[in-house]
Amino acid sequence: MLDEFARYTALQRDQMPLAMLLVYLKRKGGFVQLNQIWRELGPTGGGPFWNQTTLINKLDKLERLGVVVMEKRILPSPRAEAKKKTNTFYRLSPATPLYPYIYGMLKIYKEEQDRYSSQLVDKPLDHLCRLAGRSNASDPLIGRELEVAKELISEVFSVGGDEVRMMIKERMVRKGMIRDR
Repeated sequence: MLDEFARYTALQRDQMPLAMLLVYLKRKGGFVQLNQIWRELGPTGGGPFWNQTTLINKLDKLERLGVVVMEKRILPSPRAEAKKKTNTFYRLSPATPLYPYIYGMLKIYKEEQDRYSSQLVDKPLDHLCRLAGRSNASDPLIGRELEVAKELISEVFSVGGDEVRMMIKERMVRKGMIRDR
């Protein structure tokens, strides 16, 4: 699947729209209605997609690659109870090997005293493929999200990398996720 995704992303002249779509779906977490995706990523929402056909084509291709999951639901119409509409919903598939690395396409920086922002790195989809390609499935703590969390914890608490690792380990022990040896 990763090889097919890498081939597909190599064909993208502009990687930003597809990368923004993946980050958007990861941030939303669950199923998101197609109309809402269009509102927020279309031209009225200031997003990268200028027409709905392009957005739908990207979502369909991602579904075929197994990156997103599509579900059709029948919802009652708010105006007439007897009338029903079929709506399309999408979400990022947690089973895809790309899932833990989506936020790796973001560069996080500190703006003001306690305010953080993010923006896409250069060639975000290539970066995502590199991150997912070099992952080690035997270690559950590998991933860009962990690195970003370590950076933020070290800045917030003014501690070094070793102290951050100890803080994370202690919390995981308290939650029963790992055992202290």
